[in-house]
Amino acid sequence: MRIPWDRRMKRLFQEAPQDLVAWLFPEAQFVNIVSPELEGEPLFTDVLFEVILNGQRFLLHIEFQKRRDASMAERLWEYNVRATLQYKLPVWSCVIYLKKGRVLETPFLVRALPNGQTVHRFDFEIIKLWEIPTRELKEKGLVGLLPLLVLTQDGARRDVVEEAIEGLTPSEGEPKAELLSLTYGLASLAFENEEDQEWLIRRFAMLHDILRETRAYQEMKREGLEEGIQQGKLEALRQMLVKMVQTRFPNPRVIRQAKGQAAIIEDSEVLQDLIVKVSLAQTSDEAERYLLTWPGPNEEHQ
Repeated sequence: MRIPWDRRMKRLFQEAPQDLVAWLFPEAQFVNIVSPELEGEPLFTDVLFEVILNGQRFLLHIEFQKRRDASMAERLWEYNVRATLQYKLPVWSCVIYLKKGRVLETPFLVRALPNGQTVHRFDFEIIKLWEIPTRELKEKGLVGLLPLLVLTQDGARRDVVEEAIEGLTPSEGEPKAELLSLTYGLASLAFENEEDQEWLIRRFAMLHDILRETRAYQEMKREGLEEGIQQGKLEALRQMLVKMVQTRFPNPRVIRQAKGQAAIIEDSEVLQDLIVKVSLAQTSDEAERYLLTWPGPNEEHQ
């Protein structure tokens, strides 16, 4: 199944650009988002920011990678040269790897003549999120980095998600709703254990009123409906509902209800809503009531 890691990261960098610039260049100031479309043959960068450092402007170019790309250095080089020529500013390129695996190890590219004389040398930065200590990133005190905690060295844990939620829902002031949605999105992609996934659904169900109007949340709903069904998500949701009931309410009658309802529900959004409701149920009677009253095929659901 294709996982939209880069889409989550692009959204994050758009929501908290100054925090993310300060992470990479502590003394720099974000100015504005520059169009990622480069002239000539169509080419799009992931992120292109205009930044000021020591009174001078430059562009910060970022690419997100989930897995190794043997041509990554060449790609960065092409993006960098084309952006430099187009915007008449120096460009610093950075590739951020999101998941542990084989990655580019050398942060430079050299092109030389047969006699060894260097023609081009291109330097860039490599960041492997899973190698960054979770506490180190948290201690930077940048709210915009909190959704990234789950991708760090020890980050794929429930307590880390709780820390991020706490930081994004201050006791005074408005909650950072878009960043909360992105925290959920990245955690749902980072957690591999099914029990952790079920916990994540229950935990963020409690924040539904905050999240439901955010762009990130609406985008995730669209992805779940338009892409997830095509790649087997409907069946995965059916299994999740049944397993949740078997684990939390091991009552044969309720389990039969869960299996029966899961088999006939054809709408992933209905299944997602039902999973959330059942996960929050306190008794088997309450869970059964939710299972028996989900919207039928001719009814609208919220």
